[in-house]
Amino acid sequence: MNRFCERCERVTRDGNLWCQDKDCPAEEGFPVLVYGEYLGDLKVTKLVRVWRTAALYEAQRGKNTVLLKVAHPSDECAERLKREALVLEALSPRQTGPAGFVRSFLPASRPVLPVMLAPYPTRSKRLHGEITFRGEPRVYSVLSFANGKILADLILENPQIWHYQAAWVVTTLAQSLRPLVRSNKCHLSISPDIVLVDTDREGNLRPMLLDLGFIVEGGEVDGLYDWSRLSEPGYTAPELLAHAPTSPIGLEADVYSLGMIFYEMLAGHPGFEAKLRRDDQVRQDVTQNRKPLPVGRPELEQAGVARIVERAIAPVGRFNNVLELSDALTAIYSAPPPERRTIPRRLYVLLATIGVFLLGTGLVAGYFLLQVLLSNGR
Repeated sequence: MNRFCERCERVTRDGNLWCQDKDCPAEEGFPVLVYGEYLGDLKVTKLVRVWRTAALYEAQRGKNTVLLKVAHPSDECAERLKREALVLEALSPRQTGPAGFVRSFLPASRPVLPVMLAPYPTRSKRLHGEITFRGEPRVYSVLSFANGKILADLILENPQIWHYQAAWVVTTLAQSLRPLVRSNKCHLSISPDIVLVDTDREGNLRPMLLDLGFIVEGGEVDGLYDWSRLSEPGYTAPELLAHAPTSPIGLEADVYSLGMIFYEMLAGHPGFEAKLRRDDQVRQDVTQNRKPLPVGRPELEQAGVARIVERAIAPVGRFNNVLELSDALTAIYSAPPPERRTIPRRLYVLLATIGVFLLGTGLVAGYFLLQVLLSNGR
């Protein structure tokens, strides 16, 4: 098992890594699985992303490709993954029963959240998996595979995404958080690293939120997690980073995170650079910033886009929740265009079967009718 440094993004091969940064924490970095290692029946084939609480992999289960999320070996990280598994299972559409049967014949909408799969190859009541790997307990979840690129990588390829597409990405992400908003729960860990973006047949960007975050109410924050270690300071609301928050943490904290992602896609650079910098340096930049971050897009000011960004990432006076941010963007850009999805083959089979049945029924009825007419004619 190798180790990953979240600051310089290097992977140790033998537990030792030289780095020009004297404070580089790579040798105490997150443990990651490598190609070919097995976690139970799951064979790791690719490291997709390493976050502060878990690592995401592509893996093989038999002949099927899946996504494998493995919590880092700490109680906080394991508890976070377990909470997420419960929520994702509750939000997953039912695949059984009459409703599931009817839905199987209709074009499936693209999921905006991961779809849970069974953690073990055999039936189990558990939603997450638990296994001892090389003497260390690990907690994991198995998710349906999804194509796409991590948004952070996409921004590196195209620093200034077309502003319509950027707005639709943010709008879709905001709508994916609707279940949390309705429950008065906060994500508190949104960043471009947890967003997977695919391109549909019309060229539109379709995002999926790969992680549901901490799923907490404002009052639960201090008692559950160590924010200084588990949060990405460049995308975390300043009131969360303050050592002594002056007001309760609310849903507007997630507005800040989405606003920073929108800002980055429009401006072509992050609001607060975090590469090769210590967390305390980035945290200081965020908490002490008092000036609006300039988007640098004069063509968007007249339409009111710059004002939306400024309000979303302001220290105070933000939108109350991400749904209000979504409504503000929809008023300018309209809703994301609907996607044309492939019709399931089984629907064609069903229609063909019904057609053959009706044709056969008609032929049989015609035959008997003809026999009746012939007998009456005699």
